[in-house]
Amino acid sequence: MAVTPRDVLVELSWGAGTELRVALLTPEGRPRGEPETSFEFEDDDVRALLTLEDDYALADLSDAVLPKAVRQHISDEAARLTDGRMLRLRLRLCAGPEDPVRLAALPLDRVRVPEAHRADANGVWQDWVEHGYLAAGVPKTSLREHPRISLVREVLPRHAMPPAVVDGQSDVVVVANAVDVQGEITTRPGTTRNVAGPGPLTYGTGDRDRIVAALAGSRFRTRPVDPPPADTAAIHRDLAGGPLAFHFGGHHVDGGLVVAREPGSRTAHWLDGDTLAAWLVDERVPLAVLMACGSASPAPDDEGRHEASLAERLARAGVPYVVAVDGTVRDGQAGDFAGRFFEALVKGVDVDLAVLAGARAFAGTDVHPVLFTSRAGAPLRLGTPAPREASSMSSVAHRVPTDVTDRLDERFRVCLTAEFCLREGAFTSVLADPSGNNLADLLTRTEQDLWRVRAERNEPLDGERLHWYTYESPRNLPDLNAESLKLTLAPAFDHGRPLGLVIRRPASYPAGLDWTGHVRELRRLLPGLRGVVLQVHDGPLPATRRTARRIAEELGSDEYLVRAPEHPDACDQDLSGAALAEALEATGVTVPTGLPDASAVVSRLNDAGSPWGDVTAEARALRAVRAGRPDLGDELLRAHAAGRSDPARWASLWATEGDDAATRAWLRAAHRAGRLPQPEAFRGVALTPTMVDTVVLGLLHTGLHTGDAFRAWIEEQHPSDAVTAAVGVAAREGGAVRAQDLASPEYAVALDRAGLLSGSDFTELDPRGQRLGSWTLLTRLPLTASRMTWVLDRSPARRSLVGLGGELPGRVPDYDLQDELHDLRRAMRQSLFIPPEGAWT
Repeated sequence: MAVTPRDVLVELSWGAGTELRVALLTPEGRPRGEPETSFEFEDDDVRALLTLEDDYALADLSDAVLPKAVRQHISDEAARLTDGRMLRLRLRLCAGPEDPVRLAALPLDRVRVPEAHRADANGVWQDWVEHGYLAAGVPKTSLREHPRISLVREVLPRHAMPPAVVDGQSDVVVVANAVDVQGEITTRPGTTRNVAGPGPLTYGTGDRDRIVAALAGSRFRTRPVDPPPADTAAIHRDLAGGPLAFHFGGHHVDGGLVVAREPGSRTAHWLDGDTLAAWLVDERVPLAVLMACGSASPAPDDEGRHEASLAERLARAGVPYVVAVDGTVRDGQAGDFAGRFFEALVKGVDVDLAVLAGARAFAGTDVHPVLFTSRAGAPLRLGTPAPREASSMSSVAHRVPTDVTDRLDERFRVCLTAEFCLREGAFTSVLADPSGNNLADLLTRTEQDLWRVRAERNEPLDGERLHWYTYESPRNLPDLNAESLKLTLAPAFDHGRPLGLVIRRPASYPAGLDWTGHVRELRRLLPGLRGVVLQVHDGPLPATRRTARRIAEELGSDEYLVRAPEHPDACDQDLSGAALAEALEATGVTVPTGLPDASAVVSRLNDAGSPWGDVTAEARALRAVRAGRPDLGDELLRAHAAGRSDPARWASLWATEGDDAATRAWLRAAHRAGRLPQPEAFRGVALTPTMVDTVVLGLLHTGLHTGDAFRAWIEEQHPSDAVTAAVGVAAREGGAVRAQDLASPEYAVALDRAGLLSGSDFTELDPRGQRLGSWTLLTRLPLTASRMTWVLDRSPARRSLVGLGGELPGRVPDYDLQDELHDLRRAMRQSLFIPPEGAWT
């Protein structure tokens, strides 16, 4: 969590003639009690303060701005600094019409203070308090370079922006770039300037790119002013609605910005600073960042008294925070500053500390950033809008072999965020997803959460955080090149950072294309590409599954993922009869007209024997209805469970095989009808091991495991060892799960399917990560912060299994470690291809 600096508030004003008055104030702006101090300058000395051509002038400025009472207070506050804390020097600049020079024109950042980071009453700080700038033997540094002190210039605005705006809800950063404009402009009546085109001092579009990268996946969003270079109308348009911040990169001339004359033009045009100030205040924009040469530098007027800089004018107009530069910005510096500044803001630090972070971009030069604020004495923190909702999409999916067309198996359920964000290396996956929700947004936020957890643990964050992009695939695969791909990806692509790519593909588009070559070309054009997910969407579940299967087969994969839609509790009763008949006919079976609902359909089946063929054909029809119309299919399964005669009722139970939610609904419906089945009810039909396990786990989960039916399933059908172990756990007092119960992946999955893990978490049961079942649950359950922390607590070798560790240590192969990692890999991705006998029938 960001730490707020300790404030020292000093008010500066001009008295009579050239008398500089200094008052030490409380954070609320009231006098502290120390008498006001004044410093009388000669006229020539005042002019010398503006240039500081010798040490005498620098000594006068330092001791005038920081008289003894102020130095003592700064020393006292510095003594209270703990590790990581900062001191914030807020200089309130009170302007008057007869001021000999503008206080904001004084080079206040060159005032010198002791270099020491901590104050020592018996050392250099006390010598400085007593003797000021001329204290002998006291190493000093300027305020602009001091690592523990931030300098803030406060001004009193004509109209203060309401605090609710600064603390408000916007999360948009408008980014305008106009560096490419050139030509002759008129700035004031009779004043003509020539703006040169891009040259050796030009910093290009690096600032825009760095801001996009810094804000990607954060609570803030970027809104670039397009097309570049930005023109007046486009800037005004994009400020509409009150964004959180406005960033400008380009030229500054005569108190205004140089922009394009019209959209798409490189002809220069002058945007007056007062006009910009009015727009920012009218739209209530809390932060303006001006990466334009001299935007914080006051210019002499005709009488040599200096006019307010553009930054000061914006602040006095009422913009809460204005960041600008004093000096000429050179190649790369603007982009570097922008990246560092906004990366700091994303972390929640105060604006002045973000300026300090960005100032490193100008190290070793005469350029420095300046912060003005019109929020007198108020906190210097921007509002922290609530994180944008990723999408309400479920993160649950199932791994499915490519030769399976219409089933899901709960043993192979995965959490999508863990599946795609905790991977050992580069991968390509295919996802059948009828909802088509914003998967890239969900994954980017998960990467952001992982990054934040690592930062909170003070881990070294080498490189950049992985960001997921969306690529809307056209109907036919195009010939890709770097430029076309960059324009296609959303959000704006930042070349060089690690990334994942979600390729969205409608189910109706052709599937049998050269996907292998396409993905290979993507990886060639995007060197940092780690994960590729082909998201097949925009169609019913059967259609998305068919397309996803074909793409997976073309890629040479033996499996794909399915994210089935949530099944509603009930369908529309007014439409159920006709819709149900239509859904059944689509499967190839015949249904008499006029049947009002699912119960009537089941009654018809009982009266007619087996009109749809044998019970296997009946089961396939039920499963097909559920795949095409989940609401109708679930209603039909419940009616079948309650009313179909035995052993034909086996058809609907078999249709739920491997699907725990459907099996539990079937068991509840049968129980309510007083027909909870024992195995003998299904004599003559196959009870596969998968079905037996699913029924036993369903009875455990629904609490229907205390009667004769449950005992019969256990004693007569002999469920798998993992399910038998879950039965034993449920029989314990309180059903408490122990660490040893997570010994194998199969045991852990059985406990989860039985609902026995609801009161405990594997991170608490197995804090050292020694049980294979814990690693299975890591990829199966929602990826919470506590589970992220659990995996980050593992050794580098184990962390490498989820892409968060380094290479295996040591030159000599550690075969025991390699065997352990092999077992953990298998636990995280159980084999789909050697299932228990009869699991896929």
